[in-house]
Amino acid sequence: MNQVFSRAGVFLLGLIISCTAYCLTVRADIGLGPLFLVQVALEGNLGLSAGTAAMIIGLVLVAMSALVRGGVGIGTLLAPILGGIIIDLALPLIPTVHGLALQIAACTFGTVVMMLGGAFITQANFGVGGMDGLMRGLSRKTNAPLGHVRLAMEATLLLCGLLLGSKAGIGTLITALLVGHSYQFWIRLLSQEKILFATGASTAAIQPEVAVLAN
Repeated sequence: MNQVFSRAGVFLLGLIISCTAYCLTVRADIGLGPLFLVQVALEGNLGLSAGTAAMIIGLVLVAMSALVRGGVGIGTLLAPILGGIIIDLALPLIPTVHGLALQIAACTFGTVVMMLGGAFITQANFGVGGMDGLMRGLSRKTNAPLGHVRLAMEATLLLCGLLLGSKAGIGTLITALLVGHSYQFWIRLLSQEKILFATGASTAAIQPEVAVLAN
């Protein structure tokens, strides 16, 4: 029981870190990653709050992941809902960043810290995220490598975001370049420091992709 509470605390901490860092990249205002471009487009076109838009997109991804049997856990279901609430609470507290140098720094820092939150969520082991579940399910159904599937997904989201009216920018490039490497760095660090939060799980037991990243 203590392990469950410990994992729940880590899961919530990861969500808070990840969503708050995402808000910083929004305030940097130099472009977002493909998934976030779709969220911003939905927000603008339907007059939704940033958190509500993120919640809707997240739940759609969860549903698609379930359809391709990508794996849905309690964390998979809770992350979009709690994440949307956190975004709506955090975004008004973070001021808009001005000046290109500061904007680039804010976007870079926000992206790296956002992946720290993602690593915490992974370590909590409450289920894969909607995007990751969809990627795994599509990979199994098509026999395509995970990397190829993820690239196709990101390209599709980028195209959808642009068609819906969002604008890509240097922040989009920063996100594309840093997301994977930052996540890999944090997963390795947490694994090497044996920060597994009293779950008794090995890195390999948490998620097959994580075992590859940590090696």
